[in-house]
Amino acid sequence: MYQPKLGVSLHGISSEIDDTLQEALRASRIATVEVMARFFEEGGRAKMAVLDRMLERCGVRPMTIHALFGKGYDFSVLDPTERAQALTHTDLALDAAIALGAPMIVMHSSAEPVLPEERAQRTALAQRALAEVGERCRKAGKRIAIELLPRTCLGNTVEDLFTILEPLDPQVFGVCLDTNHLMNRYATLPDVVRQLGARLWTLHMSDYDGIDEKHEMPGKGVLDWRGFVAALAEIGYTGPFNYEAKIDGATPQERVATLQRNFDWLSALA
Repeated sequence: MYQPKLGVSLHGISSEIDDTLQEALRASRIATVEVMARFFEEGGRAKMAVLDRMLERCGVRPMTIHALFGKGYDFSVLDPTERAQALTHTDLALDAAIALGAPMIVMHSSAEPVLPEERAQRTALAQRALAEVGERCRKAGKRIAIELLPRTCLGNTVEDLFTILEPLDPQVFGVCLDTNHLMNRYATLPDVVRQLGARLWTLHMSDYDGIDEKHEMPGKGVLDWRGFVAALAEIGYTGPFNYEAKIDGATPQERVATLQRNFDWLSALA
């Protein structure tokens, strides 16, 4: 029987690395976390060491580091100076993955908008940058999951993701499926899982209205969660149920309680 583990993007529980977060994690059933690289834009390696000790004390495994993304961090842009600068920012995610012992980095192929007439050129530039980052990750024993993105971003469909991945090392590069990013194709979620198959390495789980991303908790929107869980079992997915959602609660402890109730409901569908 498919028995998923509970994972969460840490910023959904707390924006601070402090004793309150530690208490909430220690008392929880959270097995893995994703950590945003932006946690370390200030504090750097010292802050990484603090979080590493906290997670070890709590028995929580850091599974993924989410690289910086958005304007200023887009290594598919046409301007060579901006592109080179964006590429240097990927070092923070790799440094964090090494410091925390996380096996994987989640990356965006682009920001947006991506104009139709620029798409082919920007795809090639993203592939070139990812290959460079991938070589550094390979040497460090880390993998990269390219996120399925919404709207006009590169990698906004399975076909587009596979185009990006085609020249890249399959031992280093896989996919992070964000269930909130299918836009009006929400009914295809189970089929998307099957299409990705063994290339699906990690998840960003949340629900939405079938129009644009909302990052609601599973069950609050239109997604077919029973079909999704069945498809994960079908392809032999072994990663965590990693929530990247707005979690109700005024404190980290309350948000953890909300998370665990939802996880119990979702696990019962398996």
